[in-house]
Amino acid sequence: MRLRIVPLGTSAGRPTLQRGASALAIAAEGSWVMCDCGEGAQLAALRAGLSLSRLDAVLITHLHGDHFNGLPGLLGTLGLEGRQRPLVVAGPEGITGVLEHLARAGSLGTGDMEVRVFEQEGNGGEVRIAGSQFIVDSRPLEHRVQTYGYRVALPDRPGNLDVEKADAAGVPRGPLLAELKAGHAVTLRDGRIVSPDGLVGPTQRGAAVAYALDTIPCRSAVALARGADALVHEATYEHARAALAHDRGHSTGVEAARIAAEAEAARLVLTHFSPSVNGDSVADEARSIHPHIIPAEDLAEIAI
Repeated sequence: MRLRIVPLGTSAGRPTLQRGASALAIAAEGSWVMCDCGEGAQLAALRAGLSLSRLDAVLITHLHGDHFNGLPGLLGTLGLEGRQRPLVVAGPEGITGVLEHLARAGSLGTGDMEVRVFEQEGNGGEVRIAGSQFIVDSRPLEHRVQTYGYRVALPDRPGNLDVEKADAAGVPRGPLLAELKAGHAVTLRDGRIVSPDGLVGPTQRGAAVAYALDTIPCRSAVALARGADALVHEATYEHARAALAHDRGHSTGVEAARIAAEAEAARLVLTHFSPSVNGDSVADEARSIHPHIIPAEDLAEIAI
């Protein structure tokens, strides 16, 4: 199964006429998760053809408004639509209190929908989404406030079964083949035990996307992106303004490329561009470090 990345907002700090505030969808067949939820994120999701009813979770990196301000409106929309299925919201310490305050003020309107909030602490860890196909982990990043990055992955899949070899081993077609493909030895009618060794190929790793906004270059970003099919990393400024980026808790495109190269991520998707920079130019100066760089554009889907 494949993943799709859909940038819903790629601007830093504030929306512009071309770029919305920070938000990104990671979608598989039948469901998706949202990373950050800046102003206008739900409208961008609708324009991208993403069904809000199939949203499994919202993963908030930190509580700066350009990453969070769209969440109350999204929760209200889901409540108005009568959603019954719980929605997971993950974020840094304090997000529970913010949502509870808004609820007391009558600003959420979630109706009968349960909002399961998981505050990230310390070194982060697994974000459990009951019934979801996604496996989500978090790690702390280095920004001006408590911030967490996320890794969103699909489960590993069994290797391909060589049916001809299974036939030659005397395994009948039907449930026993499924058991072999799942990696289990099977017992035939004559009492022989057939192992999957040599009949089933190596496990196929599930696709994975790492998401690191907002942060200066840090080890946790490398850990999140290790071997990922794509790293989505902020690139707020061009490298000539690296000192300014660090003062404000951000990275340049060149620094994001170094993270992706060290982590051996297959692709690097740059986002969170300051309105004062050109995304293509930021990507161009980083390509000598990592060859597969995509400057994100709002609603421009990226297949993984």
